[in-house]
Amino acid sequence: MDLKSLRYFVEIARQKSFTAAAEKLFVTQPTLSRQISDLEEELGQMLFDRTTRRIELTEKGIYLFQQAQAILSLVEKTKLETMSTQDLSGNLTISAGETPAMDVVADALAAFQKTHPLVRCHLLSANAQDCAAALRMGTSDFGLFNQPADLAGFEYIKLPQQNRWGVLTRRDGPLAGKTSVCASDLVDLPLYFSKQRLIQSEMSGWLNYPFERLHIVGTYNLLYNASLIVRAGGNAICIDGISRPDDEIAFLPFQPAFKTDVVFAWSAAAPKRTLTEEFLKVLRQRISQVQAV
Repeated sequence: MDLKSLRYFVEIARQKSFTAAAEKLFVTQPTLSRQISDLEEELGQMLFDRTTRRIELTEKGIYLFQQAQAILSLVEKTKLETMSTQDLSGNLTISAGETPAMDVVADALAAFQKTHPLVRCHLLSANAQDCAAALRMGTSDFGLFNQPADLAGFEYIKLPQQNRWGVLTRRDGPLAGKTSVCASDLVDLPLYFSKQRLIQSEMSGWLNYPFERLHIVGTYNLLYNASLIVRAGGNAICIDGISRPDDEIAFLPFQPAFKTDVVFAWSAAAPKRTLTEEFLKVLRQRISQVQAV
């Protein structure tokens, strides 16, 4: 018994005619008769009384007609619900580097979950290497990358906000009184730097001398812990907008400005999911709104 046989059977029962049902179903009458004969043989029951001019359902046929209508109705309902984007549910996982550019993604998530309240979002803070690994392993749907990063095998959208780089330092430290930092200010200054190694060549271009000449005393992957070291007297090259300035510490931007892009990426090899495709539509719309302002 399959869905096609049930559809044929139900239409014949409704039309009370093989000929009329064949026309409605766009099949030949012999094809329809053969399908019903196979169904009756499979069930071991006669489904139609063919002794009168108009065919009628037998007792077993009436029972199957009732059940078949319920089955076909459930199949159609399931199909519509599966195709619908109004009742999306499931988990959306995003691995993200620390950046204020996350704002546009956060706005898109809020709008998306307002429309699809059954969707749960999981945010994982991670550096570029961990983001890439999560996407390649399929443990995350999306990754937020601070550029430069290795995006081989990924598709991505560039976000409208760039990262602005500078130094997080104590207000009473060696850079006290400054409102910005130039390359010469960094000479011999003990610095903590991001473990994101690909940024070093771009930083060398801004410094106008090799990155290796900087006095790097340590590295960090997430800025919160590094900010504690800054409070203790250290200095960290970082992006603006993550660790909030207060009475103890301040962010001093590089002058001239040094900015890098941020991208929202996903694996090109990952199977398409309605959930992720619908979220990307919302994100693209939000990005367009921000760019139009």
